[in-house]
Amino acid sequence: MELKPRPLNSRFLFAGAFSANGKLRRRRGCARTLWFIFLSLQVIFGIGGRPLWAAERLTIATSALNMLTTPLWLAKDKGFFLKYGLDADTIYIPSGTMALQALLSGDIKIAMAAGSPVVNANLQGAPIRIIAGNANFYPLAFFSSPEIRDPRDLRGKKVAVTRAGSSSYTATVILLRKFGLEEGKDYTILQLGSTQNRLVALTKGLIQGTTLSAPESIMAKNAGMKILIPVLEMKRIGVTIQHQAVVAPDRAMRESRSATKAFLMAYLAGVREVYRSKEATMQSLGKYTRISDPQVLSASYDESYEAIEKEGTLNEEGIQVILNEISKTDSRALKARASQFFDPSLLQELAKEGFIKNLWQGGK
Repeated sequence: MELKPRPLNSRFLFAGAFSANGKLRRRRGCARTLWFIFLSLQVIFGIGGRPLWAAERLTIATSALNMLTTPLWLAKDKGFFLKYGLDADTIYIPSGTMALQALLSGDIKIAMAAGSPVVNANLQGAPIRIIAGNANFYPLAFFSSPEIRDPRDLRGKKVAVTRAGSSSYTATVILLRKFGLEEGKDYTILQLGSTQNRLVALTKGLIQGTTLSAPESIMAKNAGMKILIPVLEMKRIGVTIQHQAVVAPDRAMRESRSATKAFLMAYLAGVREVYRSKEATMQSLGKYTRISDPQVLSASYDESYEAIEKEGTLNEEGIQVILNEISKTDSRALKARASQFFDPSLLQELAKEGFIKNLWQGGK
């Protein structure tokens, strides 16, 4: 005789599992098992298929739209944030100082910003620290209008930076001082904001010099602007500063330490992706900068990807350079130590746990 499976009876699973006098039927063991499975599925998947647990929400700001930011975008696009338990959004705030203000107000949880505004804010009492390095020297080229043949030709000219106290300001002042030029005395600084704004001002002849990063540096070159000082020359002549870094408030290191650590894991996975896949990096760069020219994207990658710190290494020497510059106008910088602007504890944990080593060996 063929045995046919009996369909499950919902009355048996729920109300039908009990007799009229409240006693369990003989099949109560099966009912209990199925009921336990049902409840477990509700805990895992939630009512209606929505999970009752959720990835931790995190908003991250960047103050630049360039190649250095691609690890953050790749962490989003490749699902690394979700992999490490985060529901993360990235937003653009066109100033490191403004991004840090949003960080202190709690509007964002983590920022990628230049070292100079971080040092300035910390000296004024802001409870924020650099938790990982993104670029440990100034990986931008200095561009000028075509008639400028030597940095000394900028005497009496206009030079643009993002704003006073920014990384572009600090690097420009240090750079031109090496050629005997002093701000205010020998040239005028204009605060024009984003790299995009400075590119437009340069090509229209409103300024005669500025620092530019890829992809704007490639666009400036294509527009006939002169590369007065290339990226690698910047490093050779000693413009070594903590250019861009990952920044978190002290409270995040205490109250949201696990989420902040998860962010670093996803970010470092994004860095690995930059080095492993030019194609994926170009796709993310084009997506967020809205640049579609493959030649510009390719040249941007080639120019800048090696400036990104593989393991998030911190640069105390670069912070000291910033302190030396700030000390000319702020005596508090004279008493400060470079190490006070860092909290390397999460990077140290990840290194001790073998995460960083395994990441580059393909283990995670």
